[in-house]
Amino acid sequence: MSGVFLITLRSIGEDDRIQGIRDEEMKSLISTLGLEIAGEISFTLKEISVSTYIGKGQAEECLIAIRASEADEVIINAFISPRQEKNLESILGVPISDREAVILSIFFQNARSREARLQIEKAEAEYLRPRLADREARLSQQRGGVRGAKGEGERKIELERRLIDQRIHTLDREIKAVENVRKTQRKEREKRRVFSFALTGYTNAGKSTILNALTDAGVLAENKLFATLDTTTRALKLPNGQNVLLSDTVGFISDLPEVLIKAFSSTLEEALSADAIIIVADASHPDAYGCLRKTKETLDNLGVLDKAKILVINKTDDIYDDIAYASLIKEPFIIVEASIKNGIGKKELLEAMSEVTDEAFMDISVTEPVSSDIISRLAKDGDIRSIDYSDTEVTVKARIRKDMASKYRR
Repeated sequence: MSGVFLITLRSIGEDDRIQGIRDEEMKSLISTLGLEIAGEISFTLKEISVSTYIGKGQAEECLIAIRASEADEVIINAFISPRQEKNLESILGVPISDREAVILSIFFQNARSREARLQIEKAEAEYLRPRLADREARLSQQRGGVRGAKGEGERKIELERRLIDQRIHTLDREIKAVENVRKTQRKEREKRRVFSFALTGYTNAGKSTILNALTDAGVLAENKLFATLDTTTRALKLPNGQNVLLSDTVGFISDLPEVLIKAFSSTLEEALSADAIIIVADASHPDAYGCLRKTKETLDNLGVLDKAKILVINKTDDIYDDIAYASLIKEPFIIVEASIKNGIGKKELLEAMSEVTDEAFMDISVTEPVSSDIISRLAKDGDIRSIDYSDTEVTVKARIRKDMASKYRR
């Protein structure tokens, strides 16, 4: 393979630094796919062309640059319609992928669990379907002969579309079944009233590294975007003796395609159902504070921003922007400055998690007749710390959620 040719676009008046960060993010996505950039070009876009997204003159400039680079594929850092994609391919003479296609490819490459693979396959099918429909519409407009007759190519596309529709229907059923299993598991956890934390944040911020450091989960942690897509939940005992669950979640990114947000709704439900959220910010990112804003915006849209209690500022051994870092540490959360990969901040994070649970739990002592079921009830609702018997009574000391304490008050 000769490599890919990258087209990046700027809007009039857009901040150069933010645009530069976005361009570098796109290059990181391409690198994650294992592709090399053979050439690139950047345009300022005054308006979007309905037929080709970029202007005709810009497309001609691209054609010259692509031929010079000998690239055999074009990637455009934008979301383009099926028709724009087809028209550009006709002009440039090479296949074109937009930002959505690149992210879909990364998700497909990194999905490991059955649930993640099903979700990605459905997202890819939904991405492909309108492209087939557009091809069919063009063939319908171009065909000649008997009025209403369909050519072989059009009939083939119709068949492909029906097969895609059938596959989407099948995938919906399979995904529903997997989601039901996840919901059952979640209900079982809720019955046990185990306090849960969810790790959230921008992709590659270090969430999986934190999960591994705290629980020995063995989750893949690479310096790549979207290295982990599968939800992993592990049990953990905090320094204050509290038993909790800790879940990893799929990372966020700017302009994440809506189809992928929907596809990974079950993963995001871990954040929705968690008792508390830990946000992980990457201090080495060129736009560290912008990434945090994006994370908070996503959590707010999910209606769970109020659950965010801890902000882990990770990779503090490689701070990119002191001003952004100063803004991060002023955020209204429990702040943990860390470099988890280097073993820095693990103790402080565990203490912060203990602090959060201390706010939610309380210690109680209950004395009842020996014949009562107090031990089994408290074991279900909390963590038993000690049991003392007398001839007729049993005294149980336990740690339970504050909202459960009224059940045991006399």
